[in-house]
Amino acid sequence: MELTHHSRVAVIGGGPAGSLTAYFMLDLANRLGIHLNVDIFDAAQFTVPGPKGCNHCGGIISETLVQMLSMEGINLPPEVVQRGIDSYALHTDQGSASIRTPLAEMRIAALYRGSGPLDRIKKGTDDSGDETVAYRSFDGFLQSLAVEKGARVINTKVTSVTRTGSLPVVAAKDMEDRSYDLVVGAVGVNGAGLKIFDPSAIAFKPPKTTKAVVTEIYLGRQELAKHFGNTMHVVLARIPRVSFAAIIPKGEYVTVVMLGKELDRDTITTFLSHPTVRARFPDWIDLGARSCYCRPDVSLGMASPVCADRVVLVGDAAVSRLYKDGNGAAYKTAKALATAAVIHGVSRDSFERYYVPTCRKLDVDNTIGKSVFLTVDLFKWLPMLSRGMLGMVRGEQTPQAGGRMAMSMVLWDTFTGSNSYRSILRRCLNPMFLARLTMESLRSLRARPAAGEGEAR
Repeated sequence: MELTHHSRVAVIGGGPAGSLTAYFMLDLANRLGIHLNVDIFDAAQFTVPGPKGCNHCGGIISETLVQMLSMEGINLPPEVVQRGIDSYALHTDQGSASIRTPLAEMRIAALYRGSGPLDRIKKGTDDSGDETVAYRSFDGFLQSLAVEKGARVINTKVTSVTRTGSLPVVAAKDMEDRSYDLVVGAVGVNGAGLKIFDPSAIAFKPPKTTKAVVTEIYLGRQELAKHFGNTMHVVLARIPRVSFAAIIPKGEYVTVVMLGKELDRDTITTFLSHPTVRARFPDWIDLGARSCYCRPDVSLGMASPVCADRVVLVGDAAVSRLYKDGNGAAYKTAKALATAAVIHGVSRDSFERYYVPTCRKLDVDNTIGKSVFLTVDLFKWLPMLSRGMLGMVRGEQTPQAGGRMAMSMVLWDTFTGSNSYRSILRRCLNPMFLARLTMESLRSLRARPAAGEGEAR
């Protein structure tokens, strides 16, 4: 089973995983002199603010992914990158600390997967009276790259994928059923997802998921620059039901992302009312007036199976990065899948040999990641460890540190997804790292910092 001249490929889902799969397949096929007919099915409208163009994501691109895309000749335009993040502010119940980018070239991008919050058009101008900043969807940008390579976008909703003989058949609204030589399911874990695949013909068990909360708050360009600048705020405070939260500045808004158990609108109110969080915002703002709100599913595992003959999953539908860098996982799985399909064929055996190992590697690393985040949670609940962590970070952020950035690098990589969880855990288990953490923790017992010391704005 191979893709040959004029083979037909359907990619269901035009997010990063789907668009990058189409892009890489067409690029590789063109270089090999193979003409593929690639259809991307996606009902989303990435030029429309709010839910119709939104993919329910915090919208952070790690500097690792920025560099990998650049190596592919893909450079993110200014209207896609809403803000470059060059520092973190870490907030705990024991105090706060700033973490500058550990290396000069490390910088992450804050962007919108869609075209911005629901009320963006209503705003018209920001608080300075200037026209609003330009917004361009990251997903829409990647989709346009696939179109430039020769893909065709079909803006309709796929209702089912079945089989007729050996070929998969795609049924969609307002069009006749079509058979394809390969169907790629880039359907994510929200909405209908894998339910469109007929279980009698193609049986997929979706990944396990948990709920996140994403909400947008309007500040205006000047107020956002004044209160947040190019800094993302990570909150590890003891707030009921919230395991982890981040406040991300973008354009004229901040995006608040929370992970935890049984999160709802009341949880958002509790979180935003917490003194540590409320202090980040200007006094005049009504934090109850939120521009957008959603509770997306977040992938925690790997689909089973990931592939069948002529049908294969990619992106979140197959496997993603635990809590962080889902777009980076989309890039890795998309490129591996495109190479496997074009070079080695579209049988299940080919995918199992040349594509699935990439998915399994991510899945294994996620297992390690769960241990990393359990450790982060432990720091949140044990004041001595929390103060020790803050002490290490503050010491590393001074000129006297001499380039030692052990804790800063661990936290940066944990919260940006810029490195594997395996690498993070290995560094945490280094005897020198553990010795320094122990010393700082014991030191904090003898001389606790004064209130507000090290406070990061």
